[in-house]
Amino acid sequence: MKRNQSGHTILELLVVVAVLIVLAAIVLPSATVGDDRKLDTLQLALQDAIDHSQALSYHEGAPYGVRFSTVGQWFAVVNEVGVPIDDRLSHGDYLIRLKSPDMPKNCSIEHAMFGARPLAVFDSKGILMHSGQIRLRSGDTQRWLICDTATNRLVEVPPDSF
Repeated sequence: MKRNQSGHTILELLVVVAVLIVLAAIVLPSATVGDDRKLDTLQLALQDAIDHSQALSYHEGAPYGVRFSTVGQWFAVVNEVGVPIDDRLSHGDYLIRLKSPDMPKNCSIEHAMFGARPLAVFDSKGILMHSGQIRLRSGDTQRWLICDTATNRLVEVPPDSF
């Protein structure tokens, strides 16, 4: 009597496991976002808020700014009385909360100061009133940014230059 045996050999199972391990090794590093990439995303959001505030100031002839909260971990484009403006894309306040699901995890604003206030203000001609500094953190990585009155761009600087 001959039995009909079906199934897989141990060698076939080992080959499948090896292929799965190789695929996991390829996919997992790209799925985790590094601290530098998180800070890049946050820096782009900050630069967008600064650009938007400057454009509003210039085109509407009124002061606008970007207000920072290190305690609440948010920043917002605000009008001349400090109220967040309406964002035409989200149909809500132009308020970016770092703890919201669409922002990178474990990022924080540790310091933001323009002149003597945590507020980057543009005058009615779109000129930044005071240069400023922003310090961001993601995990163990820190990033110092400065924004000067000439360029209105956030530029990374080494932390030891402060």
